Amino acid sequence: MATEIKMPQLSDTMSSGKILSWKKNEGDTVKRGDILAEVETEKANLEIESFQQGTLLKILVPAGTMGKVGDAIAVIGQPGEQVAAPVAAATPPAVQPAAVQHAPVSAPPPRPSAPVVAAPASIASNYTAPRSMPIPAARMSEGERIKASPLARKMAEERNIDLSAVRGSGPEGRIVKRDIEQANGAAPQLSVMHGGAAAAPQYHPQQPAPARSEGGPLTGTMTPMSKMREVIARRMQESVTQSPHFYVTTSIEMSAAKSLYSVLKERPEFKGISLNHLVIKAVAYGIANEPRVNRTVRDGQIFTPDSINVGIITAIDDGLLIPVVKDADKLQLKDLVFEARAAVERARAGRPSAADLTGGTFSVSNMGMYDVENFTAIINPGQGSVLAVSSALEQPIVKNGQLSVGLMMKATISVDHRIIDGLMAATFLKHFKAALETPALLLL
Repeated sequence: MATEIKMPQLSDTMSSGKILSWKKNEGDTVKRGDILAEVETEKANLEIESFQQGTLLKILVPAGTMGKVGDAIAVIGQPGEQVAAPVAAATPPAVQPAAVQHAPVSAPPPRPSAPVVAAPASIASNYTAPRSMPIPAARMSEGERIKASPLARKMAEERNIDLSAVRGSGPEGRIVKRDIEQANGAAPQLSVMHGGAAAAPQYHPQQPAPARSEGGPLTGTMTPMSKMREVIARRMQESVTQSPHFYVTTSIEMSAAKSLYSVLKERPEFKGISLNHLVIKAVAYGIANEPRVNRTVRDGQIFTPDSINVGIITAIDDGLLIPVVKDADKLQLKDLVFEARAAVERARAGRPSAADLTGGTFSVSNMGMYDVENFTAIINPGQGSVLAVSSALEQPIVKNGQLSVGLMMKATISVDHRIIDGLMAATFLKHFKAALETPALLLL
């Protein structure tokens, strides 16, 4: 009997996805575990895996078309089996509304349709191209999809840039935001893009620069949000609006944890270990001893999951992803290091799996590598807590009545105060701190 393949929810925030390509054609044999299609979501490009076997009888949502989560996108059955009329019609690609231009803000000039006239020699002689000027890449073979992040594709479309002529600087040659900015800035115009912001315009030496307005309207550039940034903005607004945040901070002496890290990093089974892996394991230990911080509000009730799945808030070129380490309390430290490293590397390479981005119950944001003394984090919607971890800094401390130097790190838990009170948060931090100050607990 024919089976409809539905558009899966490939991340906790996904509501729809765009089919980038089908890896199987109609009439092809499909086995369990085969990749059926690649889908562009609001945060990453993900693959749809088949849990059925048979023949791909019909593709209902062709490549380049949007489909909502739960819509039928294909049908798998026996060879020659008749397929009924599609149950769900494909949703046409969303049309982005035109950006609203406010009078006080000057929008960038429209792209000219005719070739740009070369600048006078007096200007051209003083113009130096940026060192990061991309070398046009050779066109890819027919049928081979160009690797590019969702934001880079959107920017290229808006700026009428041919992706096949852009050399990617991301993992495996993937085209990312900065490559599009540099490709756009490489045109013979009198401004160069640096780090996403336009450099000051260079004026013709025979024309005086426009006088600065005194008290006039502020000028600037309007830049559309990427899909990922739209999702982040919407969900962070949702979080602070719906979840009353409450914060509790503790200070942790990290000398013992650092000593353990120094020993373990030399062992092959702990390859790639970092202090953040000890933090993640300590989070799992803290939750196991205070499970009430691992719950959330769902349908007006308190939902307590059966597992401890720690999300690692990870910065990528386009925004943030949160790969998840499942059952972090049950994993031995060496296995947690392996799972966490692999998930974060896939996220940074733009190739997370669907399992990487779903099922998180608690998240960790670590800014320790940026010399941040203290900060608070916003709870990820669908969860009830998030931990903000700062840098471990040498500071004077008093221990047993004696002044000494300690390696101190601050950690702040943000909780949804509707269901998690200060005592629960403090109890979690007590056990989290104990695990890092007595790191033998992390090896149990």
